[in-house]
Amino acid sequence: MIGSTVVDVLIRVDHLPSLEEDVNPLGQSLSLGGCCYNVSHMLELNYVPYTLFSPVGTGLFGTFVDSELMKQGIEPVLSVKEENGCCYCIVDNQGYRTFLAVHGAEYRFRKEWFDNLDVSEYTDVYICGLEIEEPTGIHIVEFIQNHPELNLFFAPSARIMHVPKERMEAILDCHPILHLNRREAEWYLNDRRRWNGESAELADLARLLFERTGNLVIVTDGEHGSAAYDGTAAYFAPAKKTEAKDGTGAGDSHIGTIMAYLLQGKPIEKALSFANLVASRVVEVPGAVLSEEEYEKIREK
Repeated sequence: MIGSTVVDVLIRVDHLPSLEEDVNPLGQSLSLGGCCYNVSHMLELNYVPYTLFSPVGTGLFGTFVDSELMKQGIEPVLSVKEENGCCYCIVDNQGYRTFLAVHGAEYRFRKEWFDNLDVSEYTDVYICGLEIEEPTGIHIVEFIQNHPELNLFFAPSARIMHVPKERMEAILDCHPILHLNRREAEWYLNDRRRWNGESAELADLARLLFERTGNLVIVTDGEHGSAAYDGTAAYFAPAKKTEAKDGTGAGDSHIGTIMAYLLQGKPIEKALSFANLVASRVVEVPGAVLSEEEYEKIREK
């Protein structure tokens, strides 16, 4: 699991303020987050072994991350002296979230870390576009290119348009299992002139992306469900009815569930359906991850 573990500063508001408007938040809280951590948490809940290859720095937020990981029995693999940043997650009364991410040590990777990694211990790897966007993201890309034997899961993220094109294409050349939402898929396909911008089914978008990667593609669309295409067949899973309160971490929980199921040898159609159920529960609770108790209730269903 290559990526960031961050402090999510969750700020609840009635609505996003307009220019020069003063708003009193309804409350705030701190919790562990970050795409890499959120995804790894789903592996943890499914008893899938993993390594959280995530830098932990210093300062107020670095200390918080270190302390919270230790409480969960996770000893940081990468400790640095640079200060951590944080992610301000602003959530309105409809559950829509806006992120203001201050990048610090948790997003910056060093070449020597990968040189010292015993790759023989691993079969799969997860990466996110947020870290690739950073100048040091080139080290992640080169690591992936140098180890084609690893089965790659890639989530470009909502900032897909900010990932340098040459890095994005280099990753797709490595034939990753691709996980993204409708907006991200449409942006990429339109930018690369692989789609004419007309209305398309999720499965059609997945097929177009498969033409580029040659591997499984999963496209999500919130309340409209999710679809996958593996080169042979298309799969669709409807969304589960939910009362959205906080969309933070929904996409991470979705790909994390997909990963856990596929690594356990379960079929993609079952993984897709259960991932929708998990994501629907994540948006009903504050924060980006589910507790073990909450997850067990879902699994019992």
